[in-house]
Amino acid sequence: MIEVSVSVSIARPAEQVWAILGGFDFLPRWVEPIASSRLDDGGRLRRLETADGAVIVERLLEFSDSERQYSYALLESPFPVSDYVGRVAVRDDGAGGAQATWSSRFRSQGVDEVEIAADFEGFYQAGLERLKALVEGQ
Repeated sequence: MIEVSVSVSIARPAEQVWAILGGFDFLPRWVEPIASSRLDDGGRLRRLETADGAVIVERLLEFSDSERQYSYALLESPFPVSDYVGRVAVRDDGAGGAQATWSSRFRSQGVDEVEIAADFEGFYQAGLERLKALVEGQ
């Protein structure tokens, strides 16, 4: 099983970060390659479309506003992975700021494990850096 985790420090309270990160339907707000998101199945299924037209379908597994985190499973995507479970979370850093984390675990399907882990790590890093810029720019 491959595990990837990226965190960034954000100089704003966790509540402000969660306001942008925390909705299961909010990825287009802070992940640039995601052009749209549509919820189905009572908000537990999201259908994402990328800027280049690829479709990604994910199921919400757990959601907690009070803990500022949610986890989801990847059901359909162009990525060569299986058994993917992702998680996003925001924590107070104890100094008035926040730590945002995006992590996942999955199995590689026919591609180099180091390469696919690096691809996801780069994607998470870019998303979290954009989140940081958005929140700190408010």
